[in-house]
Amino acid sequence: MVLRKPRPSVAAMHRKITALAAKRKWTPPSYSSVYGIIRHMAPAMVTLAQDGPAAFRDRYELLYRHRAACPNAIWQADHTLLDVMVLDANGDAVRPWLTLIMDDYSRAIAGYTIFLGAPTALQTALALRQAIWRKQNATWPVCGIPDVLYVEYVPRNIFDVMWPFVLCGSSALSSS
Repeated sequence: MVLRKPRPSVAAMHRKITALAAKRKWTPPSYSSVYGIIRHMAPAMVTLAQDGPAAFRDRYELLYRHRAACPNAIWQADHTLLDVMVLDANGDAVRPWLTLIMDDYSRAIAGYTIFLGAPTALQTALALRQAIWRKQNATWPVCGIPDVLYVEYVPRNIFDVMWPFVLCGSSALSSS
């Protein structure tokens, strides 16, 4: 009863519970017992039942996750150190980095790069360039320009470095 919408008053719930207890020949609970149970209900559960999943996510999700309404509305860039070892040019065993550009709506990978060394604006630009342009493989249809791009740990001048390369190709970086 507490989770119904609109939520009945505590007095109304107490009357219904008392009637049910009398019908089943149980000892009816006191008003303060019913009030105490209702008062101690988890607010998250009440929010989910009465206001729906969107309100629940907004109030109680531990991490804010961006929600895109359509493809290419929001892309997210992320770097991760892979748990594999490869040999670099010197023959040393090193762990490569992976940079992904993911479409938030479809959760599809729009672009990626795998490289050695710490992530840089150039690595993000390479992944973004691959994400934006059409792919040679026709079964990989994700491409276009996102409305919003989320990138964590970005140097202040990243877009000065990225956009000429992303839009024009590697010659834009070598000419500057």
